[in-house]
Amino acid sequence: MTDRTVELESAVRAQAALIFEAQTLLTAYLAKDLDSPVLIDRLLKLLDGPQKRAAEALMREALGEDFGNNA
Repeated sequence: MTDRTVELESAVRAQAALIFEAQTLLTAYLAKDLDSPVLIDRLLKLLDGPQKRAAEALMREALGEDFGNNA
């Protein structure tokens, strides 16, 4: 595997982990294991926290560009 392939795989795995965690939280909410405020708090931390920033950094590195800057 090339370095680029390894970087892309890492980025995809990081994004997949975020999606899986969000799905797990939503499943717990639907099963009545989480209240709405707890769900929202955890989703905000997940989608606007260090795990999300790390996944975005891996994606930028793998793509070799600043894909999040639309200015």
